[in-house]
Amino acid sequence: MDIETIINELKKQDPREAHITAPLALLHEYEQAGFSTDGAVFEENGERLVNLQKSFVFDNAEALVFDPQDPAVLTRSAFRIQGCAHAVLRITALGYFIAYLNGKRITDGELMPPKTDYEPRDLTNVNFPIFDTLSHRIYYYEYDVTSLLRNGYNALCAHIGAGWYADAKNPAERMPKWGNNMLLFSLLITDTNGKVTEISSSPSNTVWQKSWVRDTSLYYGEYHDYTFYDAAWNTPEYDDSEWKRPNTRPAPQSFFQLADFPADAACGEIIPKEIHRRDGHVLYDLGEIASGWPVVESNDKNRPNVRIILRFGDVLNEDGSFALRHTGGDWREQTDCFLLSPAANDISAHPLFTWNASRYMELTGNGRLVKFIKVHTPLKQTGFFESDNETLNWLFKAYVNTQTANFHGCIPSDCPHRERLGYTGDGQLCSAAAMRVFDMRAAYRKWMRDIRDCQDIYNGHVQHTAPFYGGGGGPGGWGGAAVIVPWRYYEAYNDLTVLRESYHSMQAYIRYMMDHCENGLVTHGEKGGWCLGDWCPPNNDVQIPAPFVNTYFLIKCADIVKKTSLLLNRKEEAAYYDILAKSVTSVFVRTYYDEDIGSFCGGIQGADAFAIDLGLGDERTRRNLINKYSALGEFDTGIFGTDLLIRTLFQLNEGSLAFRLLTNESENSFYNMKRGDTNTLWENWDGCDSRCHPMFGAVVEYLFSEIAGIKRYNGAPGYGDIEIRPADIPELKELHCTFRVPEGFVSVDVTTSPDGEKIVRYTADGEITVHCGNE
Repeated sequence: MDIETIINELKKQDPREAHITAPLALLHEYEQAGFSTDGAVFEENGERLVNLQKSFVFDNAEALVFDPQDPAVLTRSAFRIQGCAHAVLRITALGYFIAYLNGKRITDGELMPPKTDYEPRDLTNVNFPIFDTLSHRIYYYEYDVTSLLRNGYNALCAHIGAGWYADAKNPAERMPKWGNNMLLFSLLITDTNGKVTEISSSPSNTVWQKSWVRDTSLYYGEYHDYTFYDAAWNTPEYDDSEWKRPNTRPAPQSFFQLADFPADAACGEIIPKEIHRRDGHVLYDLGEIASGWPVVESNDKNRPNVRIILRFGDVLNEDGSFALRHTGGDWREQTDCFLLSPAANDISAHPLFTWNASRYMELTGNGRLVKFIKVHTPLKQTGFFESDNETLNWLFKAYVNTQTANFHGCIPSDCPHRERLGYTGDGQLCSAAAMRVFDMRAAYRKWMRDIRDCQDIYNGHVQHTAPFYGGGGGPGGWGGAAVIVPWRYYEAYNDLTVLRESYHSMQAYIRYMMDHCENGLVTHGEKGGWCLGDWCPPNNDVQIPAPFVNTYFLIKCADIVKKTSLLLNRKEEAAYYDILAKSVTSVFVRTYYDEDIGSFCGGIQGADAFAIDLGLGDERTRRNLINKYSALGEFDTGIFGTDLLIRTLFQLNEGSLAFRLLTNESENSFYNMKRGDTNTLWENWDGCDSRCHPMFGAVVEYLFSEIAGIKRYNGAPGYGDIEIRPADIPELKELHCTFRVPEGFVSVDVTTSPDGEKIVRYTADGEITVHCGNE
């Protein structure tokens, strides 16, 4: 059967999209027919296969493009109808878009569609050249717009800004933009007789002009000139006779997928506090580092051409100026400029196609900062923690603030200002904590696709950021996200679907790691690229060997893939990964274990915790770890070592020591961050870089699982059966913890009686069965 016949048959099964598995040898032919890859190549019964997908929703639409010199444009697509019974709009645009129908905004979602690896682009000339073959997808949206249409003349309008797709101003690592602003839509109208008419994007029905947003960049900010604003631009009656016709381009070599997750949205407001005025500048304090949009107003709304400039910073120098290193302003400073006009008094003046992130804002000009709108992925908080220890309370709240500020487009980023990238290391590290504190089901389903899309389909290499946009990392802690995040999702939500979807990607990652071993240890990543082990210990002095850390992740991930194979009834493959893990483990022990003292790598920077987490070492190893950190009393670990150290101490029933480390008041501590007058987590123990980095917040998972003691019963996935067994921590007298999951709700209260006895009370509802360990 030829491919055209196959496509026609697939359309009969599903008029929206097709998913097939094809021999790898036929990949080029299928790509020529508009299919795109969906993940890594795999082998079944001796044949190399690849999953493919193709969307049909825009088959009759033309991809409209605009002048590349204009980073933001307005579009109008006019049409006439009579007697509409039902209407469905399918639409997307690149970079970000806001859609209107007859002057009414269609949705309150922001920064749509989310960043993905949209389509192929040349990455061979970036600082660390990439030659990988990735998968690509673009999300579209579907709306019932029946109530917005009217008989006669209608206008479908869009405001499109560069976003990630068309931003040409990012200098980091010489990353190229994907392309120029683009619009695609299909409007299906069913009349009162049942006849369906499709109106789709075309130069024949669409015109455009440059927006009042004269410049927009994710990293550098926006310039709005409201003298070009006309409130009627998106209404049917507007005269667009002088607007231009767009050009067209071939449809992107990508899969168009219906968005099945929430768009970014306005998630609250902050009223800024004015700190001081000096030399025509006004400095405002939000009281926290937040991500979103500053809203400005003129002090004289009847005066034309009032220019307001905003600059941003997280930390102030002694003279009140910004310490720019913390937000990346020493190499790319974000600045917003608004030229206000009375014609635009009916709208709020704030950015549209980027977000600002900072604590402090400096305003120059005859205006004021009215409020700050928090804009990010709307994550529903499901976990809450409070105790009689202020540092633990600060740690929990700081993690919540940091993680929410770092979620855009369902992508967990490293920081919301300087890099804004979905680092796979940071994201996998915090995934368990995030799933304790928030309902992450929709967000992580999207991000797991991003991870699979940024994996080379042939060799299994996982990029350090997903979607890929440069950035450094290592093959273990970063690439391991392809295995760890799906597994943690399964553990949290008892959902085998994600393991099935990720299985071939997980296998490909293990192959990649084995291909980058020397003498049984993972010693390198991509040629000439990054190969980190751990990251950000005190003073950024990494002493724990990178091959030790990366080989730890190989063993850990091979064990996860073994367990996944068993769950998917792939017993032969499970046996293979069991043998592989044992083989690598023997080399790991032989290389790094000192039989004389019972430690791995001399116990440097939590090395013994890595080993114990793999079930290695002996009683001396455990005692060495406990003795070292009892004497040290603070962290000497990086992002992975810190998480493993706390987890291991709890597993060794050393809850009191874990508590003392979490609350210690030395320089390398969460208390030190708290003392730094901030309510977000830092990238470094000393705060020298970003002050809004969630990665050290991975330990928040243990506030729930260990300190409050809410555990999955016998390690079973989901929370239908749980046990409540709070850790023995004499120093902690009281705590209150609540946790809502799909199965129901659980609340734990721990108090201490006058005679020192710990009293544990709990409540649970829904489909949760509680097994209480020390009630």
